Amino acid sequence: MFILSLAATLMMAASSPSAPAATETTPPAAAATPATPVAKSDKDRMICKTEALAGSRVPKKVCATKSEWDARRQEDRDQLEKAQKAASAPRGF
Repeated sequence: MFILSLAATLMMAASSPSAPAATETTPPAAAATPATPVAKSDKDRMICKTEALAGSRVPKKVCATKSEWDARRQEDRDQLEKAQKAASAPRGF
């Protein structure tokens, strides 16, 4: 219901003649500066992933460099291995 009322409000605001267009209010600063290619190594490349959070239906976008993702993956593997070793260790009664 909220989404419908929000959509109706946005449609009414967009159709009113007094509403300025978005291109009029934003300066063309991005078009004025030429795009220069930046040579980055493979480790410095940003990678964004969508991760599901426990207890939430809304996924979260997480961005990190390739080297940070690799370090996180290795840390997760180490923790899993440690937990598996602790679970299989004989317990004294």
